[in-house]
Amino acid sequence: MMYNRELAKQGAIVLGALLLGVGIGHWMTRVSVVPAPPAKPAVAVALNHPRPAADRAGLSAPIDSSKSITSPADRKSLEEIMKDPSSGARTRALEEYVKNLSPANIGAALKQLRGLPQGTARDLASGLLVARWLETDPEGALKFAAENHDFDYITADVFQQLASADSQAALTRAQSIADPNARYQALRGVLSYMADQDPLGALRLAGTLGSFPNSEPLSQMIYKQWSAVDPQAAASQAARATSNEGGWRSPVGQVLRNWAGQDPLGAIAWSTAQADPSAQARDIGQVVRQWSRDDQTAAATWVNTLSPGSTRDAAVASLAFSLGGSDPSAALGWAESISDVTQRDNAVQRLSREIMYRNPANGAAILQAAGVPQNLIPPPPTQGQGGRRGRP
Repeated sequence: MMYNRELAKQGAIVLGALLLGVGIGHWMTRVSVVPAPPAKPAVAVALNHPRPAADRAGLSAPIDSSKSITSPADRKSLEEIMKDPSSGARTRALEEYVKNLSPANIGAALKQLRGLPQGTARDLASGLLVARWLETDPEGALKFAAENHDFDYITADVFQQLASADSQAALTRAQSIADPNARYQALRGVLSYMADQDPLGALRLAGTLGSFPNSEPLSQMIYKQWSAVDPQAAASQAARATSNEGGWRSPVGQVLRNWAGQDPLGAIAWSTAQADPSAQARDIGQVVRQWSRDDQTAAATWVNTLSPGSTRDAAVASLAFSLGGSDPSAALGWAESISDVTQRDNAVQRLSREIMYRNPANGAAILQAAGVPQNLIPPPPTQGQGGRRGRP
């Protein structure tokens, strides 16, 4: 009994000591623990981080594209984001990355993108970066574009935004730019904004702004933009326009190729309604050329419904030229079905040159197997000799 009472007494002492220790611990916690100040948001860290020497020296300073433009430590770098296999997660990460990127680093990020694989992800990233720059520092974006000609398209984007606020002021500023390339891009931006509001007025203005021989005509840019919204109106205006350009470079050709990408049968219906038979054949050829690049099977199926004649010959030639790079035997088979002898020989000769250029080792065998006469088979190109460099 005494043994049990002694054990109980010792247990009570131990229990009391434990309770006292717990109480003291709670009291010490209330007295000594002070809440830590809230951490600065990650965006503040990014914006307040000192700019590297290259950035302080100017956006045109050389940038090592092998070094990733990084965000704060808790976020992925641009290169890591672009490697994400999930398009949804990649898009969300890109939006967050761009939102927290200092305007001083956007030019470097754009240059870094150029070293990454092409594709829709890279296009999206580039678009988000430029949009962010236009929002935060358009003058900085203009300076970067002027000093880095590979990015001169940014000038057009800036001036399109300026025109949305005051089109006349933007036009006056664009016309005052001394550098012809920068002036051209600035005018593209202003006219692009105007084309959304009044495409015909934009076309008239484009005709007064001079020519830029090494660049796409300003009017063609307007026609392409107009045709995305109202292709029939754009085509009707293009058919009335006078132009030094013919074939696929003509205003009608520009509109029809754009139209064919949206509604090839609608573009063909407009083409077949033209009064001039030669214009019909030419225009349908333009549509089939684009259509066959987008959907060869559908284009070939439609061409097979045509009766022999100039329209079918033009459509077949366009289809053959589109197939020349991917299926030379099928392309030659289509070309051989052209009814007009002169057009057929011209098409076969043109395809033969293309096939020999693309397949110098076995091009002659491909042509012989397709039944091309020996006198129409060109010799293989010598080293350094160029092939077809223009569009059909």
